[in-house]
Amino acid sequence: MIEYGDDMGIFKRNGVYYIDYRIQGRRFRKRIGANKQLAKDTLATIEGDKVRGYYRIKKAQRVRFSDFAKTYMDHIKAIRKISWLRDQVALKSMMPHFGQCYLDDINPRLIEDYQGKRVKHVQPSSVNREMIVLRFLLNLAIKWDMLHSNPFKNVRFLRVDNVQDRILTDEEVGKLLRACNGHVYPIVFTALHTGMRLGEILTLKWSQVDFEQEGITVVITKNNRTRKIPINAVLMAMLKDLKVKSTSDYVFVFERSNLPVTSIKTAFNKAVKRAGAPHFTMHSLRHTCASNWIKGGVDLVTVKELLGHQSITTTMRYAHSAPESKKRAVAVSERLAREEGGHYLDTLSKTLKPPVAQVIRKHKVAAVAQLVERRSRKA
Repeated sequence: MIEYGDDMGIFKRNGVYYIDYRIQGRRFRKRIGANKQLAKDTLATIEGDKVRGYYRIKKAQRVRFSDFAKTYMDHIKAIRKISWLRDQVALKSMMPHFGQCYLDDINPRLIEDYQGKRVKHVQPSSVNREMIVLRFLLNLAIKWDMLHSNPFKNVRFLRVDNVQDRILTDEEVGKLLRACNGHVYPIVFTALHTGMRLGEILTLKWSQVDFEQEGITVVITKNNRTRKIPINAVLMAMLKDLKVKSTSDYVFVFERSNLPVTSIKTAFNKAVKRAGAPHFTMHSLRHTCASNWIKGGVDLVTVKELLGHQSITTTMRYAHSAPESKKRAVAVSERLAREEGGHYLDTLSKTLKPPVAQVIRKHKVAAVAQLVERRSRKA
């Protein structure tokens, strides 16, 4: 409970005195202690210093969001922030909403309005990634004395349902590749054969492709670690074909402008629609590649290294077995039970309800008969 006394600017809460004062319009509160006289003296000193001009709060510069966004991009490119291409795309999406606003006019309500409008067009996870960029930008503005406080601290991220991307069937992969046009095809093809992230593919340079050693060195990764990915024969043929035509440092460029491809969202979505398959994302290609590796017998540790995961737990999310593999797995238990002469089945039948137990007993009789037959042959 707060108790206000006769002295303006001094209040008591839970037996402790606080002082409340303003400097150039900004409100401050300070904890003093149990001594009321000390609180009076401290407040009087502050008020006297205000009169003598000892307190000067530097006013933040009024800068428009659009202008600071340019400064921000120059800065993160200079410090080699890994996700600068993603930041560029995020800022482009935010520009119609925030572009003409001054930084100090951006408030929680304005940010939440953007979230509400944006989530109608993209997934909540995409909106959250854009909000991370906005928060980083505003924090940088505070650091450079262009903003007093970050309004994002009172804004919550959107709730995201962590639904895993599905695996594409061989038929769907074929339809997708046939539906891809121009610059999208080699990017999709590379994703399916390397499991690389889209950001890693779009920023891939020829200096990272080793044709002699038949490998790709991924430098710009999500966890800022370098890894090497072998190139198979079909991918090697495609990359060599691109290299012959290329005059850019980047592997994937627009044919007409020769500029690096920074986004394939629109073109990829159109290809998915033409393919006529249920909706999937670009990340589904990484998911499909990893699952195919595991289905083909590649161990999880190797898949972890190829994908660039820091934890094997993350790699486990890609380890989806086909229904046929699951049937083969449970069949092993049945085979072992039969080879043991039905002892396991006999024990199990005693603990189950009659209808199920009858089925178990039939299996037991068959198992014993097979065992007797095998022993007779050996004799």
